[in-house]
Amino acid sequence: MKDEHTLDKCRRILRSSDYERCRREGRRYHTTHFVVIVNPGGTYSRLGLTVSRKVGNAVCRNQLKRWMRELFRHNYKMFGQIVDISIIAKRNAGDLTHQQLDRELLTVFARLETEEHV
Repeated sequence: MKDEHTLDKCRRILRSSDYERCRREGRRYHTTHFVVIVNPGGTYSRLGLTVSRKVGNAVCRNQLKRWMRELFRHNYKMFGQIVDISIIAKRNAGDLTHQQLDRELLTVFARLETEEHV
């Protein structure tokens, strides 16, 4: 039985070729703590996360990824179109609280709601 608090596998970018295509063809949005790359998607809106070892310890990195997956799971319907989103955490992202992370990424998601990415 699937837990309602998980992000389905079909909603994740899993293959490195998909990450590369997203980086190569996607549109970039820079925030203070993240680079968000948006590329028109296929069947579903999908999320890919990159949090390098430069961002805090393992506990901090995993917590950031959980928070970003949760935010995407609650808000992917607001995009108005099917997109692949790759979020790359910058070095200082480990200092964020949950509310600061939500606020920063929701500003980018709000821009996605109004812009065309096809």
